Amino acid sequence: MNSELIPVGIVGAGPVGMALAARLASFGIPSVLFERDPELRKQGSKACLIQGDVLETLDKFGCAETIGAEGVTWTTARTYVRGKEIRAAEYPRRIGYGPFVNISQFRIEQLLLEKIEADPLCEVRWAHEITGAEQDGEAVTVSADTPKGPRDYRCRYVVACDGVRSPMRTFTGVEWTGYSHRDRFLITDLKVTLPLAKERHFHYDPPFNPGRQLVMHPQPNDIWRIDWQLAPETDIEAERADGRFEERVRKVIGDVDFEIDWVSTYRFHQRVVEKFRVGRIFFAGDSAHSLPPYGSRGMNSGIQDADNLAWKLALVMEGKAEDALLDTYHDERYAAARENLAVTEATIKFMVPPNLVRRLARKTLLALSQPFQGARDKVNSGRMAEPHTYVDSPVIQSGGLHPLLGAFAPDARITAPGAGRVRELYGSGFTVLYFAQDRQAARAFAERALADTRGLDVRLVVVLREGELAVPTAGSAEGLPEGVTVLRDRDSVLRETYHAPDGTCLIVRPDGHVGALADPARPELFAETLARCAAATAPAATGTPARERVATAA
Repeated sequence: MNSELIPVGIVGAGPVGMALAARLASFGIPSVLFERDPELRKQGSKACLIQGDVLETLDKFGCAETIGAEGVTWTTARTYVRGKEIRAAEYPRRIGYGPFVNISQFRIEQLLLEKIEADPLCEVRWAHEITGAEQDGEAVTVSADTPKGPRDYRCRYVVACDGVRSPMRTFTGVEWTGYSHRDRFLITDLKVTLPLAKERHFHYDPPFNPGRQLVMHPQPNDIWRIDWQLAPETDIEAERADGRFEERVRKVIGDVDFEIDWVSTYRFHQRVVEKFRVGRIFFAGDSAHSLPPYGSRGMNSGIQDADNLAWKLALVMEGKAEDALLDTYHDERYAAARENLAVTEATIKFMVPPNLVRRLARKTLLALSQPFQGARDKVNSGRMAEPHTYVDSPVIQSGGLHPLLGAFAPDARITAPGAGRVRELYGSGFTVLYFAQDRQAARAFAERALADTRGLDVRLVVVLREGELAVPTAGSAEGLPEGVTVLRDRDSVLRETYHAPDGTCLIVRPDGHVGALADPARPELFAETLARCAAATAPAATGTPARERVATAA
């Protein structure tokens, strides 16, 4: 990439930075990643779980299928107290991905790197340590130590994906609010064959870590990740030197052969930046928020940051949306971070009670959890990650007009060219789902609505009841405008999934969240409703319709 002005500079080539680069490329936006390491380094499992809805983001640029195939998909989370199981939380297996897939962060990074190295719109500059950043009204200048000496790079926008110790926060003076926990935790990846179900196993006060917690997660290739809460005085290096570490491991896994794949200790954080946007600089992933591993909210929320920001940057850089759209990145993702912090804070206070009263209350609850169901339900072992619902965003329609507004759009089986699930229709632009009463209503709305899309990429999906439309032999939906995708809703599957009686018209954003409820009875107002979802600039323009399709909701 030889242009003088880099469109988007991304600091940090971890999973969030690389996901952002790949997602920007899917919109035609070039980017350069600046990574201080000379190459991709293996660092154990680190983030070891990706949530199914987050895999949908990676699916938009072709990285999800391999992760889903290689990873360990699980549906049961077991909780134990003093070695006895008290609860098994079941997460229904669903179409698409997930609900949860265990795979190492390093493997995800490998697959993302393969993707961006093959994309001419993406470039990684290794061994580039960013040492400073200054911005003006036109661009951001980042200074870097490189293999060829100090260099300055001018970028139209810069996204900091440089982790918990983010230098970019220092350069911009953004406050890092919250705290770091005093207790330390040990992560060990073991290659071992165990007679355990490949599920999540969370232990309170087990005999092999008395008075503290331990969690076990299966990984691909017979790797088990074990997280211990440590006593303050624990010295893991001394344990490894004198043999106590092997004793620690064997107390958990028994007398079986094992190999140590990775060992690390850490302190977790409860932190968030006060601003996700500072002029032309944005923060994403661990540079914006740092969370404990319980519930697996770190990398998952970081990739959702990237997906949220990518489509907004693309629209603004293409001149299709006002700069104010970029402000909504803070509005939406800061709210998501605050929700994650609230969930993990509740878990932390249960796991590590901050005072005597809470310690006694937890001790009593754990004692009662085995004989009493009511007590079991109150044992907090970490609520698993899920997408945030944007309930207070300037570009999400308010007023409680529909239960899915702001939510990540649900999935359902369909039969369509190139798509077997409705989520596969989302991602390249805005998708309009119109649940039409009949073909005549669909034609009337489509003709007027598609006449003005404010220059935005819009895909209109008309959902007709089965029988309303015979499958045309010529492959076109006769009577409907070119560019309309038609789904026949067998057994009203989509109507039930989307809480959509006849006449419902929902606008789904490129990141898969439902942005607005349009009024098909007033198609002349459709452009205005659409424009509010994107802070669109064009007063009137005609969108480029996609090829017409006919399909079936299964």
